[in-house]
Formats: sequence, C-alpha cells, structure tokens
Amino acid sequence: MSELKQIVDTKVARMRAAVSLQAHDQVPIAAMSDFWPVGMQKKYTMQQAFYDVDILAECYRESFSRWNQWDAFSPILYSLGQMLDATGSRRYNVPGRDIAPEAEFQHPDLTLMSADEYQKLIDDPMKFQIDEVVPRLCQRIGSEDRVVSQKAMAKAALFFGQWMGKARTYAPVWVNEFGIPPMNQGTALYNPMDWIADKLRGFRQGLIDIRERPEQVAEACEALVPFILNVGYATAPAGGDFPLLFNPQHVSPFIGPKQYEKVYWPTFKKIVDGFVARGYTIWVLFENNQAQHLEKLQELPHGKVVAHLEATDLAAAKKALGGKICIAGGMPSAMLAKGTPEEVREQTKSVLKLFEDEPGFIMTCSTTLPSNARAENMTAWLEATKEFGSPGVKRSVSLPEGVQPAASGGSAELDRKAITPWEAIHAEFGQIRGDEELIKNKWVELEKFITPFIYWLIK
Repeated sequence: MSELKQIVDTKVARMRAAVSLQAHDQVPIAAMSDFWPVGMQKKYTMQQAFYDVDILAECYRESFSRWNQWDAFSPILYSLGQMLDATGSRRYNVPGRDIAPEAEFQHPDLTLMSADEYQKLIDDPMKFQIDEVVPRLCQRIGSEDRVVSQKAMAKAALFFGQWMGKARTYAPVWVNEFGIPPMNQGTALYNPMDWIADKLRGFRQGLIDIRERPEQVAEACEALVPFILNVGYATAPAGGDFPLLFNPQHVSPFIGPKQYEKVYWPTFKKIVDGFVARGYTIWVLFENNQAQHLEKLQELPHGKVVAHLEATDLAAAKKALGGKICIAGGMPSAMLAKGTPEEVREQTKSVLKLFEDEPGFIMTCSTTLPSNARAENMTAWLEATKEFGSPGVKRSVSLPEGVQPAASGGSAELDRKAITPWEAIHAEFGQIRGDEELIKNKWVELEKFITPFIYWLIK
C-alpha cells in the first residue's frame, strides 16, 4: 500500500468512525466550500471562476497544496454562469453581470408559483415544474419563439452533461495529488419544505404558507418526496455510507415545534429513512439556531446522520444528541474571516475540550468556508485541531477495504410521474429484432437523469 493511499484510507476510516459514534484516534476536521479558494488565491475574479470550472478547480488545487490536512472536503464547483445565460435563468445574481465581478453570487428571493397552484404541484410535481416553473424561471426556455426555447433547453442539457462530467473528474485529483477524500457525493438534496420555500414560493411567502395553509403545504411536501429521492439515487455515484449525501436546511430554524412536526419533520424523516435503507449516510447542515428541534432529532437513525450545526449551542446539542447523532461544527466562519490566529486557536481548544469524551464529533466551519478567510487563521485552525483533537477514549482506526455497498434498487423505485418507464414506451418501437434488454437499459439510463436535470434548472 502506498503512503498516500494509507493516508487517505486512515482519513476515511476516521470520518466513518466519527459518523458511526465509534472511538478513533483523532477528531476529524472537514469542510465544504464553493468560492473560498478564489478569495484565498486572489488570482481570478469571482466572475471568472463562476463562468469557468477549470479556473475554480485551479484555485482549489493551489489552496489544497497549502492546506491538505482535511480528513474530508467537499469542493462545490458551482461554475454555472454559462448555463444561466443560455437559459435566461433568474435564479442568481451573477458576478460581473448583475453585480460586481469581485462579488460572490447572490440568491434573490423569487416567487415562481402562486398559492392557488399548490394542487397542481400535489397532483404531479414533475409536470408542474416542467410546464410552469422552469419557463417562469428560465426566460429563454419560456420564450414563445420555439427556436429560442428549444435552443435554450438543448444548451442547458449539453452544459449539464459536460459540467457534471468535468466536475466529477476533479474528485480523484484531490485524492491522488493531495490525499483529501471527498466528503459528499451526488447533488445537494433539499427537504420538500425547503424546496418549496427556496425554489417555488419564495422564502418569505413559504413561511406565510406554513401558517395560512399548513394542510396543503404538508400534502405538497409529501408529493415531492419521490422527486427528491430520485435526484439522490441518480446523482450519488459511489453509493454506500461514505462519502455522505448533503442536505442543507433553511426553513426549519424559523418555525416552531408544532409547525415543524406538521409540515417539516414527516418528509424529512421519510427522506432520511429512504436513503439510510439503501446504505447511505447523510450530512445535514442545520442552519441558524435550531435548539427548539434538538429533541426531535433524537429520532433520526443513530450513527447514520451528521448534524452540522451553524449557530445552535454545542453544549446543548451534545446534551441532547451525544451518543445518538454525530455532531459537526465548532468554528464560526466570521472568526476565520475577522478573528486572529490566537482567537481561532482558543476557540478550537474550547470546542475540542467540550467533546473530548464524545467520539461522535467532527470539527468543521459553521457554514461553507468564507472566501474572505485569513490564511493565517486557516493554518491556526488546522494545527490546533491536530494538537487538541485527541479524544479521551482512543484506539487505532481500522483501514477500510472500501465503502459499504448500498442496497440494490432498480427502476421500479423511481417515481412513475417523473419518468417515462420502458413499459409505457415499449409499444412505440414495434417489433424489436435484436437485444430488447439493451435498448431498455439505455432508455432507463437516460430517463433517470431527467429528474436531476430539471432539479438543477430550478435549483
């Protein structure tokens, strides 16, 4: 076994042990980011990185050559400018186009669905989003000129395939050149209520809907579950319990326990259980302060979920979730950007002292790494984690032979409203003179990527 492979295997084993609440040799440190390395390198503008995935990857390569101590890292290669322009998408304020070229992209609060359209969403989520939401969001796709519309859709599909393919080629680079394992696989998976608020109704209006029409909102959340599951099944290539699936949560900190119980928790739990049943583990970013939901989170599958806490008190979280759910967090993003190395070191030491008797803890930034982080603070954080991160109960981690395989599942698990199954289209081919199974498999292979393609257009 090469030295680099042994380093990678040890890091993966360390992460898996922490997630599953098993004792291990060192508290793992992990992170996720999108345009953090662009700010660190100061070689390119945000606009250049937003339009060129190779430029963004170059910035990651240079940053990883300096900081490679990560036990796992999730680089989000979010260079989507070309697709947004081609489709006329209003989803983001784009650097160099709508805002200054040095600024990070922004997420305006858009309302793309009216309150009286909930029933259409409930009846057929895929049809409603293709027919109504995508044309409203992507003005070129929604053009009455069929040439403009079809060109825009073709460009989007072409970009999506090329971008997905290119982005996936970089994961082995981080492993083979820098010994950094990927933390997440597939695309970020929204909970149905977050999808409704973030992508369909608008955040403010979504929160109002929870109060004014909770029954209808809950029904819409249920209808969206297969849509979300399909995206995960189609875009998580490795399968198994590592790397993890990523789930960001935006709405939950702004609703109370009764609302959470009615419109948020049932579908969140259903999605978690669906993925865990197939062998996956899930990294959940609980944004803002979610202390009011800690007791409910105890019902999540033990050792199968990471609770990444942005602003929830870690001592309270440890009291509620310790020994049940792996906790991640500890380093405020503002401290990396505006603090001193001494403050970073003391914060790291304090957090690791809190979790010294808890194997289920991963040191990470409160959110994605900020693009204005100070280099000296990054170094201080990584070094302090290594210095103070030995758990009270230690043992050597066992090196894995490979990830645990996910449970098998075929096209029968795909949402029948989201795809056109082979059985529905078979008759159009007439008599098939050769290998029908070959044709069927290729048909299903393309069909299952329709859902993530539409998901990404709206996302």
